[in-house]
Amino acid sequence: MKLRRDSHVAMHRQLAQQLREAIAAGKYRPGDRLPTEPELAARHGVSRITARQAVMQLVRDALVVRRQGKGSFVAEPPVQHDLVDLRGIYDELVARGVNPGTQLLDYRELVPPANVAERLRSGARRVLHYKRLYLRRDEPFAVSWAYLSPSVPTMPRELVAAHTTYHLFESFMHLKISHADLSVRARAATPELRKLLRLRSGTPLIALERVSYLANGAPAEFTLYCANAENYEFALRVRGKVPITSSMQAVL
Repeated sequence: MKLRRDSHVAMHRQLAQQLREAIAAGKYRPGDRLPTEPELAARHGVSRITARQAVMQLVRDALVVRRQGKGSFVAEPPVQHDLVDLRGIYDELVARGVNPGTQLLDYRELVPPANVAERLRSGARRVLHYKRLYLRRDEPFAVSWAYLSPSVPTMPRELVAAHTTYHLFESFMHLKISHADLSVRARAATPELRKLLRLRSGTPLIALERVSYLANGAPAEFTLYCANAENYEFALRVRGKVPITSSMQAVL
């Protein structure tokens, strides 16, 4: 459909709407690369500035993501993470059809931050810490920091790189995770995280904190998991009525 120069709607908004409709119709699917701005400009008889404005409108609407040096791509649908079942993060993503790739970014023993030491009841003792990057279609979307209690066996780097935390507990430590405390909150992205997850300035993060416990009530691990809030959501299904105000806990 040709753009109407006599319309009261700006040309870049008309072009953005046509691209939006093409995405909705399946002409461009999640992960597909859009035509370049010069290609859009030539195809629709507009300037490159107009083409760029149209694409940036879709970026602001979270329908398109720009990858430096690669172009503009249709955004993936949000990753939905169910909090009902006691499953590891990787296993939950696989259950949702994401099948992420992972990279082990850090592995070492250290004295954890005070808030982590308190949750693990580890005091000033050193604990095993590792950091993972999660990728979808080779694009990073989340990162996690895990700290294992000093009371559980230390796992070698090659096992940590190849297996999930819960799998390490069950298959190699022969320990059963009984339950976990979870909390979800918004979090600002540090410059390091923005670079790691390739986020534009101001992109919000959604953070999950998890403390897993053994049957005897001893904490086994603490994990902080941060994802791009624009394409990630946590879900919880409950039965019956939920008294919202009595279910909230203020964090001051």
